[in-house]
Amino acid sequence: MKVKNYLLIFALSFSLFACGTNLSGVQTPVPTLTPLTGVETALATSTPFVEELASFTPYPTFTSPTIAPEVTDKPTDFSPILYGGNLYGSEFFLLVGGVSRDAWLTPEESVVRFSGEVTYSLNTMTQQSKYFVWGKTPKLSPSCKIYTIGIDAGLDEAGFVGVVDGWDVVKRDVAALSDDEEYYQQAVTDWLIGEGVTAPQIGSLQILRVDIEGDGTDEVFLAASHLDGSQHTTKVGDYSIVLMRKVVGNFVLTVPLLEDIYTSQQEEITFPQTYSIANFIDLNRDGVLEVVVDVQKWEGFGAVVYQINDQEVTQVLKTITCSL
Repeated sequence: MKVKNYLLIFALSFSLFACGTNLSGVQTPVPTLTPLTGVETALATSTPFVEELASFTPYPTFTSPTIAPEVTDKPTDFSPILYGGNLYGSEFFLLVGGVSRDAWLTPEESVVRFSGEVTYSLNTMTQQSKYFVWGKTPKLSPSCKIYTIGIDAGLDEAGFVGVVDGWDVVKRDVAALSDDEEYYQQAVTDWLIGEGVTAPQIGSLQILRVDIEGDGTDEVFLAASHLDGSQHTTKVGDYSIVLMRKVVGNFVLTVPLLEDIYTSQQEEITFPQTYSIANFIDLNRDGVLEVVVDVQKWEGFGAVVYQINDQEVTQVLKTITCSL
């Protein structure tokens, strides 16, 4: 996974300059079918063990510079979901929402259900419970009504997905493929042409292979962007998309999770969002991994969580900060 470094130190002084939206609902993507070829026939086998990605260390404890008070109460029937890490020099996480076995909760619903201090386990793309940190009481941003949770520890990484310590999650091996794979570059190009983009160019490309459903058949996820890097302007030919490619019989189904395609012939100030895949993790304990998409933009960041049910993609949680 490529790490995007954006110099946005002044953008979020904790939650004073942050705001966001929290949406849920069934996506209505337009899937496309292409004939199954020899390249993606290999998806019918599960992801091989990748030593570099799968060399996990067993549940280390991240030590905090302060001693956390003892907690006697913590949620057991659901978990808040956090997203973040060392972003903009701040030690806080976004409260994306919450999850139980039978429901997804907005941040507001999650805070009503539990708003105390508790230990969270932090999960990366390749490692389950990499750190344990003490999470403070959620704070509401008065500007745009999102919740942040401070931690008493410094982290040198971003893109963590946090759940309450003791809320069991499931992860599976993820294979990161080279971004110069011509087959998947062409898959992105063909899909963009089908969406009306003339002569699309490949900018950044993230290719990840994982068995979402645990059925022995892998899916491939493609996060591709072509933007000018300013985080301010876009023009025709620019885009940021996330696609899922799934084998269905003798065809490959391509389903878009996110698709921002810009069509203006003149350069416009749009403050575009750049998408990448941050995590595959089963948060609601149904045996199917959710897809967590990282969102980066000018003076902001966030996460969108998708639930996959066969060929149906549902956006279940979304929180993105913004500036006034």
